[in-house]
Amino acid sequence: MSDKKKAGHLKEETKDKLKLCLEMSAQDTVDLMTEAYGQDLFDKQGRGDKVWLYKGAKEALSCMEKIKRILNDDELTKDIGGRQVSPEEQAATILQQVAEKLEARKQRPS
Repeated sequence: MSDKKKAGHLKEETKDKLKLCLEMSAQDTVDLMTEAYGQDLFDKQGRGDKVWLYKGAKEALSCMEKIKRILNDDELTKDIGGRQVSPEEQAATILQQVAEKLEARKQRPS
């Protein structure tokens, strides 16, 4: 590992595990969708199986999205003056700056 510490709050080991989970979820989604493709729509059993397989694929995709958010938030976390600032705090700061500029424009005479 390098001597530089990344600004995010996750350990490298945790990031690696999350990336592995992301890949496993993607593989599960593909497997479930492939299995659902082979089900017979004109059979009651086939329709039921297809619904459950699609539901499982949807859940796997949902897990993938949540893991992606965690990894993206960690990447976007900045270290400012020895303090870690999350993306939400960064967005709040920008929003406040914009509000202050708008207020200053309202105060100016036309």
